[in-house]
Amino acid sequence: SVTFDDFHKNSANIIQLAVFGTDEVTNKARVEIKFPANNLVVTSVDIRGVEPVDQRTRDSLQKSVTLAIEITTQSQEAGARREAERIEQEAKGKLERQRIMDEAQAEKARKELLSLQAESSAIESTGQAKAEAISRSEAARIEAEAAVQGARLRAEAQKIETES
Repeated sequence: SVTFDDFHKNSANIIQLAVFGTDEVTNKARVEIKFPANNLVVTSVDIRGVEPVDQRTRDSLQKSVTLAIEITTQSQEAGARREAERIEQEAKGKLERQRIMDEAQAEKARKELLSLQAESSAIESTGQAKAEAISRSEAARIEAEAAVQGARLRAEAQKIETES
């Protein structure tokens, strides 16, 4: 008598042992069986199916197979779920790194813009001060030339008055 679990795990060996028998001398499983009547030698057994005679055993076997299929399915589903979660976490990590890099790049560009704006303001105020200085200088030169011209004309006028 063999337990259900043993039979389920070792059915091929048990059936082969039942067909070939054991050697009385070595007490090991035979690898062939000879029929002396016609010299037929059977060296292997091809098992096409195993079906228990007992209904209770048949039901237990069916339950065992169904349970094994469910466990395998659940295991594969859990593995696929874990893989999907891993891929999702990896994608989220890449997305977060990219967001941080983009923010850093934007901050760098903002810093460069502020620097250029400050430089532009400095150039603008320097240019305005220079333009004002040049205009004041030009105004003073024009006033001086006008004063010289005015003095020359007064001198000429005085010279003409003194000569007449």
